[in-house]
Amino acid sequence: MSAAFPFATPDSARLAAADLPPRVRELLGELLVLCRHVLTAPLILTVEAAEQALLHDADHARNPQMQAELLAQRGQLHAFAGTFCDRMLDALADSLVQLRAPQDTAPPSAPARPPGLLGLSLVDDHEVDRNLVLTEMVRRENQRSGNALNLLGQRLAVLAAAPAFDNDTLPLAPQALCTLVRRLAEQDGLSAELQLALYRSFERQLLERLGDVLERANNLLAQHGVLPGLVYTPYLARSSSPRRIITQSVGGGRATQPAPRSAEPLTGWGSTGR
Repeated sequence: MSAAFPFATPDSARLAAADLPPRVRELLGELLVLCRHVLTAPLILTVEAAEQALLHDADHARNPQMQAELLAQRGQLHAFAGTFCDRMLDALADSLVQLRAPQDTAPPSAPARPPGLLGLSLVDDHEVDRNLVLTEMVRRENQRSGNALNLLGQRLAVLAAAPAFDNDTLPLAPQALCTLVRRLAEQDGLSAELQLALYRSFERQLLERLGDVLERANNLLAQHGVLPGLVYTPYLARSSSPRRIITQSVGGGRATQPAPRSAEPLTGWGSTGR
């Protein structure tokens, strides 16, 4: 197979520098092309929609001071928009190219608690709000796209020569994408209010469409022979105590119990192709 693919220039440099087998480099290159193609528009719309919401609020502001504050926030968000899409895609490309790099599985160390009255930690209400919003965004999308996430985690694990990725480590999972958005917003010093507006717009414009992106990524890898017949079958736990079914005969009153059926083992994963 030819290694000539229409990779974006930054991605071709990343792939060339990565210590990857040629076949894995080819497949990751095609996956990066797909990601840039399908994610660019939603990422641009994420910031544009948030800007439009701020302009709408400014037009309906109660007083000139509030209107001026909203317009100033819109200006800050407009400057952020200039590089947001490219930085998101570049960060995603880095994570995909580094699939075979050692994963840091150590939990982050907790920040030192500042001294306070009765030992209570001082937590900004905005920080709590942002954490709750992002946690709910991730939870909703994990529920919507659970099957596609599980399949992609298995297929990317083949490329990484590693155990399957879960929703906390998969580069295209909601957890990873929301972490990237927050990191970029904090790097650019967006206010807490702007960050909340950006997160909600990101969910509407991209996360709610992520299922289609994951399906296309799965189809791409399957068509190139990466676990082409993989299916996901949720595991159904059996009851710990067997149920007895007693039937009463019509004529004589004797109770009969049907012979127990042998149950086939349930497996979480199956592959119909070889």
